[in-house]
Amino acid sequence: MGWKTYTNREREPMTVAQYMRNYFHISARDGQTLFRKKRVKVNGRVAHSKRMVKEGDRITWQPLQDTSYGVTVEEGPVDVLYEDNYTLVVNKPPYMVVHPTGQTMTHTLSNYIAGYYHAKGELHTIRPVHRLDRDTSGCIVFAKTKEAQRYYTEQLEQGGIHRVYRVLVRGSMSGSDTICAPIGVDPLHPNRRIVVAGGQEAITHYTVLLHDDEKSELEITLSTGRTHQIRVHLAHIGHPVLGDGMYGKRDSSYTRQSLHAAVLHFQPFLKDAPIVVVAPVPADFGKEKRV
Repeated sequence: MGWKTYTNREREPMTVAQYMRNYFHISARDGQTLFRKKRVKVNGRVAHSKRMVKEGDRITWQPLQDTSYGVTVEEGPVDVLYEDNYTLVVNKPPYMVVHPTGQTMTHTLSNYIAGYYHAKGELHTIRPVHRLDRDTSGCIVFAKTKEAQRYYTEQLEQGGIHRVYRVLVRGSMSGSDTICAPIGVDPLHPNRRIVVAGGQEAITHYTVLLHDDEKSELEITLSTGRTHQIRVHLAHIGHPVLGDGMYGKRDSSYTRQSLHAAVLHFQPFLKDAPIVVVAPVPADFGKEKRV
């Protein structure tokens, strides 16, 4: 990755090191490396970390390079929804694990993204910003650099990444409501989560889009991001996700849990304006399965 140049728009003076932490999300450790290797310039001249910058100054830096993908490179399907020099958003298919873990070390989305980068002649460590369950489809963000990953982690913590889900649930529902119920680990089944006093705060908002006597289609947004939050909360109010064998009832009509991350609102790293990314509803969540 070559040299990057940005013009300082801040009126308040600060050191170039502070500027790089605040706006490029560069860690103190990586910043020290960049300054030591003389890979930071102000107005075309090599700068030290305490160099003061003012409005209108041009800050140029050369990002540190990744040295491995971090996962095995494999060829596989990658449905790109958005991409720039720092960010990749893909439409994750159902039945696929996001990142190698446990006994599943290959044929994951991360392996295929490594293959996608490799085919383009790019080397980026695979950095999923968030997770989707194996059976959940839809939008997922990957950061191409450590700086972008740090930025998106902060955005998630501050509510700057807004996700909208579509879900089919058992039973007839109507209207809109918010579920506020703390979530913790099930002491009898560590892979499961339950609503429990003293658990982590969890807030889920839903709006019913369609319904009949047997099922309903909802639009879901989250104010928190707990493991299995949507599935746990909907089961808690008596309307489990269709096809969810862990928190509901197994149904041969549904080959997987009917949950799709449909829309993503966020501001990409080092971009001036937010964008909206939409993942089409997959075929197995489609005509024959929808209300």
